[in-house]
Amino acid sequence: MSAPVLRDGQEAAVVDVGSNSVRLVVYRIDGRAMTPVLNEKVMAGLGRDLARTGALPPEGAETALRALRRFSALIEARGVRDVFPVATAAVRDAEDGPDFVQRVKRESGLKLRVLGGDEEARLSALGVSAGAPDAEGVVGDLGGASLELVELTSNGLGAGETFALGPLSLAREEFEYGRVSKQVADALESAKTLNGRGGDFYAVGGAWRALARIDMALRQHPLAVLHHYEMSRAEVLKLVDVVRKQSKRSLEKLEDAAAKRADALPYAAVVLERVVMAGAFDRVILSAFGLREGVLVERMSAEALRTHPLIAAAEALTLRTPRSRAFCVALGEWIAPMFAASAPVFGPERDPVLRAAAARLADLGGALHPEQRAEIVFDLVLRGPLAAISHAERAFLAAAVHHRYSKGQPRQAPAYMRLLNDEQRAGAAALGAGLRLGADLAGRSETLLECFELQAVDGCLKLRVKKGAGHLATETAARRLDAAAQALGYTAEVEVL
Repeated sequence: MSAPVLRDGQEAAVVDVGSNSVRLVVYRIDGRAMTPVLNEKVMAGLGRDLARTGALPPEGAETALRALRRFSALIEARGVRDVFPVATAAVRDAEDGPDFVQRVKRESGLKLRVLGGDEEARLSALGVSAGAPDAEGVVGDLGGASLELVELTSNGLGAGETFALGPLSLAREEFEYGRVSKQVADALESAKTLNGRGGDFYAVGGAWRALARIDMALRQHPLAVLHHYEMSRAEVLKLVDVVRKQSKRSLEKLEDAAAKRADALPYAAVVLERVVMAGAFDRVILSAFGLREGVLVERMSAEALRTHPLIAAAEALTLRTPRSRAFCVALGEWIAPMFAASAPVFGPERDPVLRAAAARLADLGGALHPEQRAEIVFDLVLRGPLAAISHAERAFLAAAVHHRYSKGQPRQAPAYMRLLNDEQRAGAAALGAGLRLGADLAGRSETLLECFELQAVDGCLKLRVKKGAGHLATETAARRLDAAAQALGYTAEVEVL
């Protein structure tokens, strides 16, 4: 029996029996952060023959069962008690789906929760919102057999819709663009979630992720991170035009990850094209969060969900301890007055969240070699499992934590230079200098940090030292203050009370 609420520090497993793949992901739960620690996938193709036969392919079913028996053994060996096995369109729609569910229970011990189309759409959107809490628009989850759509608004989730538009459902004949495009367009005419609404479309699913990787390669994007990768409508249409004209062999050469999905990619590309056109979307945003994360969010406490996902992910990345967390929280609050008079870098609501996340990461390089840690932490933050963050914000956080350890520029120049403008690079340097000032001044102790106050007034960054703490304000502290002031274009002053 699964626990009703996930606990901080535990592991939880999601088994996802999809139309194309069967996957096990074991997550470490830290508050609302979900960090994958084990991820295995087997391509079973359960939905491969569904449109033609109405049943699961026997060979695919055997492949899936072998994988599920292994997954069950892995779960037991790790001692994971909270396990959430779900099945989607292929098992849901197959005539022999109920028999397959019973066989899975008998042979692996896993009791599959067969999701309805609306429920699958809702969970995918719930997962997307967990990775992007400010997201508004439409979420689309393209599986092997079906496409789920659901509206995502500031007031929550709308009703879900499901369409038999997965690549396995469309690939009844050899790919022909005109035929497939018309078939998809006709099916989407009834989609209430589209209707020329504009705005953002959040794309979920392995085939769309493979398309995004191809686009990254074609555009030579400097950061190979799928979460929150963005494409304009024009870029999507250009990508689709490229992909639909390629042979299978050419697609396999475009990007390594595309090779496994080369047969499906032209169909996935056409579905994305027709969705974007029907919805008149301005942007497509890739989400690494989806159904599996939605399954876990359902089981999280209200208290855990009150924490911003970026803050939770930053804490999880540092493998927080109570002591380090207390200091990093205090450090984030301590540096805030330093930026009171500064122009926002990413916006007045966004900047405080990014500063708080940077503060949580301020000790990430503490155990690393001093000559290497600045570059290592830059790469860790740039590519780490962070949620609710754009690519530019990733580069900003990475640069800020780099500057916490070094005044020089990061060596990974493409990501640093191409993703950030001059103001953002200057803001990251100032934030890093502030983190370094607070950490070095207080010896990473929140108690000693209380002996100091920062003020930014009339172009002066003032460090106020409380009575009896003057011996803590050393020459090193004065140098750190000067560096922080210079990063802001301020003068520096120390005042001992």
